[in-house]
This record gives sequence, structure tokens and C-alpha cells, in this order.
Amino acid sequence: MRRIKNMNPAQIIRTAILASVGFFILWIVLVALGWLLFRLAGVNPDFWGSLEGLASSATLATVVGGGFVALAQLAESVDSREREIVALNMDTYNSIFERMMSDENIAARRWIYENLPPDPSAGLSGLSEEGRRHVKLVLNSFDHLGFLIQQDWLSGDEIIAWVSPFVVKVWARLEAYVDHEAARREEPDYYEAVRDLAERCKGWREAHGLPTEPTWVQDAM
Repeated sequence: MRRIKNMNPAQIIRTAILASVGFFILWIVLVALGWLLFRLAGVNPDFWGSLEGLASSATLATVVGGGFVALAQLAESVDSREREIVALNMDTYNSIFERMMSDENIAARRWIYENLPPDPSAGLSGLSEEGRRHVKLVLNSFDHLGFLIQQDWLSGDEIIAWVSPFVVKVWARLEAYVDHEAARREEPDYYEAVRDLAERCKGWREAHGLPTEPTWVQDAM
């Protein structure tokens, strides 16, 4: 299949013609050998009668050659589609990486680690405008990523493996706040994609024997 995809149109046509002619010649040889074997066995078959199917054989040979061309076209179509998917995924991955690893997003996550109180009832009332911006920025970034994964626009464990360390760590701080706000608003689907993303990340880490409870250190990089 790889060789077919590497052929140019002239090579494909030439190979299809050779396949058709080769199959046709092989069919004649097989008929001749069969006729010879019958003669050696004392049976006198009509050779020309045996060749009456040559027209059908030629048609079959043409079908074989045409099938080869169709196979090449299908291979090229599949290969082209694969390249488009890879390019689209790379663009999406790069966009996600730039967003998650931006200085603004990293600073927001660090602020949440270091400053967000564990109790949302007290924490929300004393939350500064800066703190609210940090929380909303991180939640919206996670919501975007979670939605892409839910819709299968991003797939594979690779993306989960990459984001799981900081998603699980941030979620340890934000889960109580999301639960509190969902109950207060009476909106059970409040940041549903973020919750789904966090659960996927925790599940992946558990399946691979990695810790799901964050370790908090001072003066981290």
C-alpha cells in the first residue's frame, strides 16, 4: 500500500497495464498447460474451444488492472485525509498549548494554588477582582479543552497525559467552588465540561499508578 501511494499517475497507469497484460498472458498459459496435460493423459480436448473464454479473460484482465488503479486512488484519498486530520490536530494542539502555557494562564493557576481559600463560602465573599479574573480564566480555559474532548475534536490519551498534572492540581482547589456555585445558581451543568475533564484526568492518573492528590510546595518553579 505504501508503494502504491508513492507512485505518480504515469507509474500507476503503466503498472495497471502491465498487471492486465500479465494476468491475460498467465490465463493463456494456464489454459495451454491444462490442454497439454489432458493430451498427455490420453484425452483430446479441443484447444480452440478451451480458448473461447479469451474474450472473458481479457475483460477480467482489464478489471484487474482497473481494480489496481481504483486501489491506488483509494490509497491516495485515505492518505490525503490522514494528512488533513494530522494537520488539523496539530493546529488544535498548538492552539491549546499556547493557551495553557501562556504566562497569563500559568500566573492564574499559581494564584489559585497559593491564594484561593479552601472554603468557597468564605472565599467568594472576599475574592478580589484580580482573583475572580484568575479563577474565570482558568475555568474558561479548562472548559474550552473539556468541550473539545467531549466532542471528539481532540482525542487520544496523549492530551490527557499532558494536562492531567495541572488540571488535577487546580481542580483540587476549584471543585468546591464549582459545586458551591452550581448549587447556588441551581445549574447542575455549570462548567460541566471542566468537571468531565478533571474526572478524565484523575481516571487516567489512577489507571497509570500516578498520584491524584496534589503535593503543595513553597517557591515552586
